[in-house]
Amino acid sequence: MEITGVNSKAYTSAAAAVEEDEELQEAQEEQTKEYGVSVKEKEEQDKTEFSSSAYDEADVEEKAQNYLKNLLFVGGLTDASTAALQNYLNTFDVAKFIKDYGPFTSTSEISAAMYAAIGSMIKHQENE
Repeated sequence: MEITGVNSKAYTSAAAAVEEDEELQEAQEEQTKEYGVSVKEKEEQDKTEFSSSAYDEADVEEKAQNYLKNLLFVGGLTDASTAALQNYLNTFDVAKFIKDYGPFTSTSEISAAMYAAIGSMIKHQENE
């Protein structure tokens, strides 16, 4: 029985492709032994996922209070500036702050908003 319609070029090129794949795999295995890193590990990448959820009022209030307390702790502010910041801290309305500047998804966003809100209150002693 004779088989017809088979192209010998197609058969040899398919066999050559399989052979190339085997050679490539062997070369990768040799590299794995040499460098101690598998190809699969090399292909995997570190992925970091960030939460996209907004901070709630308690989180925003805590971060804002910490920001203000740090400013007051560092010192070097005028007495009027210290009094204004302390008053702002005591009367801080977190709901209004979030409405005006939020929503917030990171501490850096809260810090930037705090600076925008109180930047004019910050006066250092050497500036007077």
